[in-house]
Amino acid sequence: MVPHLSRLESLECESCQLGKHVRASFPNSINSRAMSPFDVIHSDVWGPSRVPSLLGHRYYVTFIDDFSRCTWIFLMKNRSELFNIFLSFYSEIKTQFGKVIRILRSDNAKEYFSDCFKSFMASHGILHQSSCPHTPQQNGVAERKHRHIVDTARTLLLNANAPPKLWGDAVLTAGYLINRMPSSVLNDQVPHSLLYPLDPLYSVHPRVFGCTCFVHDLFSGRDKLSARAIKCVFLGYSRVQKGYRCYSPATHRFYTSTDVTFFEDTPYFISTDVKWALMDKWID
Repeated sequence: MVPHLSRLESLECESCQLGKHVRASFPNSINSRAMSPFDVIHSDVWGPSRVPSLLGHRYYVTFIDDFSRCTWIFLMKNRSELFNIFLSFYSEIKTQFGKVIRILRSDNAKEYFSDCFKSFMASHGILHQSSCPHTPQQNGVAERKHRHIVDTARTLLLNANAPPKLWGDAVLTAGYLINRMPSSVLNDQVPHSLLYPLDPLYSVHPRVFGCTCFVHDLFSGRDKLSARAIKCVFLGYSRVQKGYRCYSPATHRFYTSTDVTFFEDTPYFISTDVKWALMDKWID
């Protein structure tokens, strides 16, 4: 019908481009990894949660080491906290590992491009690679990690019959556990073991999130007839202390201790018929 059409090497049709244009495909780079720890750090901010956490957080930020896939999670009340959190993370890596971050990969959220953030990156020689607008595929490592963290946190909450306000503790616990599980990206190696080859996998024995526990009351001796323990819900692991993180809804206090007795088959919260409907409230 169209003479010589088979011999055309290219056919540029403006109407076709306007009417049929599709987004570019993205290569699968899941097996491409940095050669050493902290050469590349992936970062992304999640939130806001519709329900604030116990301490009023609505966001969290992740920093993911491309080499080991070890993930650091920090809860935030406001996105403006990002820069100070990054400064603390950078200092921790430099002090604990004697390494500096070479490349930071993020989306194009404005918090990553504040004047103080750009000044720090430039003065420390850190290359900032950001994704194009509305192109989360270019920040794929962080996006996939978010999905893994949120799916795991949701499962922890549902299994414990826990209220949505405990999402922050569930997210931190999910990150702790994921760092200590074999990863297919690492050929079934464990992120924590890659980064800390000489350290034990767990500083304390893992327990069931949301179960009933009893924390020894160090001040009960003031009254010989008072209870010797405080009934709590187990909410995870301390990042700065070797102990279990527990919370008493009765006193609204957190406790970090190793003197804890667990009833792992007994969730602290009673199951309700509406828990499944309520659980999605904390997800943006």
